Amino acid sequence: MHSRIFIILFPVLLSGILHGETRPKERWLKKSGYGLMFHYEAFKDHSPQSYNRAIESFDVESFSREVESTGAGHVIFVIGQHWGKYCAPNNAYEKLLGVKNGVWTSKRDLIKEIAEGLAKRDIKLIIYMTARAPMRHYKVIKAMADTLPSINGKPAGPGIDPMSHPRKVKGFRRSENQAPNPTFLKNWADVCGEWSKRYGKLVSGWWFDGYKTEMRDSYQSLKKETHNIDTWVEAIRSGNPEAELAFNAGAHPLLSLCTGGKLCPHQTFTSGENHGFYQRTKKGQGKALTPNNFPAPQGVIWHLLLPVGAGWGAGETSRFETTTLRDRIDLINAEGGTVTLDVPVSPDGRIPGKLLQTLQELGKDAAQLKDGLRSF
Repeated sequence: MHSRIFIILFPVLLSGILHGETRPKERWLKKSGYGLMFHYEAFKDHSPQSYNRAIESFDVESFSREVESTGAGHVIFVIGQHWGKYCAPNNAYEKLLGVKNGVWTSKRDLIKEIAEGLAKRDIKLIIYMTARAPMRHYKVIKAMADTLPSINGKPAGPGIDPMSHPRKVKGFRRSENQAPNPTFLKNWADVCGEWSKRYGKLVSGWWFDGYKTEMRDSYQSLKKETHNIDTWVEAIRSGNPEAELAFNAGAHPLLSLCTGGKLCPHQTFTSGENHGFYQRTKKGQGKALTPNNFPAPQGVIWHLLLPVGAGWGAGETSRFETTTLRDRIDLINAEGGTVTLDVPVSPDGRIPGKLLQTLQELGKDAAQLKDGLRSF
């Protein structure tokens, strides 16, 4: 697949060199080709003991070798999601919750080890993080000082499931469907900033989930506050000022591909969350999801994210034939975009065998492209 692109681009590249042209340095994500995402233990309600056991079992070296064998240029790894547990220590988070390390955060710094394992293989790491406090625990939302779930504008209280919905509880609104407040943004800056400073340039980007339109719409009004979205992003980039940033509001091209504009002024690549390679419509399948069909704002790298298996972090086999993956990724790369395939992973860091085989077949062409560019 990629050899076809190289043949097409070769005369253009050669002409530029012969004529002494200088070109702007391309950002790494635009050249990444495709990557893999891992929702590691994100959907399980672990106890502190079971969580730490799972993380201790993770074989970083084997995981890194498997990723390398697929030809992936980057990895998005979920550090933690709505259950509120994180696979890396974080003193700021632990202090806000009033607990020791090992209760809500792992004793082992899995993220640091994975970042180092991937860096040896020239594979970039992007951290998945939520833009808001973990939503499954009222006490965690309160401890982070995020806007509390509400019913008709009043705090709902701990007796109502914070993940509920207006269809279940009339007038209910989740935290993420309300504007954040300055105190929360300070706390979340402390949490994200601690990891950012620790990992530095081992982490090349951040993908923030739950950056809903309510958060987008509150950006300007929060600017007058000492702690705001700008100061939160400043903390995120404290360890690596060049980190790529994505903000996600849901699986719809208008939002995930930013066709209506950036969700956050600091956005540098699209979150891209979708379920396939084509737009979903009432009639079924719409236009192909490509940079030309759904252009991103100026300066924002076009990125598509979708599960390759049965769903997010699920399945034993690929939903797509290898040729389909090759063709779709080829076209998106040729139009200046990149793709991430969400892949299930076991607690000890293994990719399901049949799915891995598909990805390794896909990676053969990626390896050929890299070799061709090196020799060129």
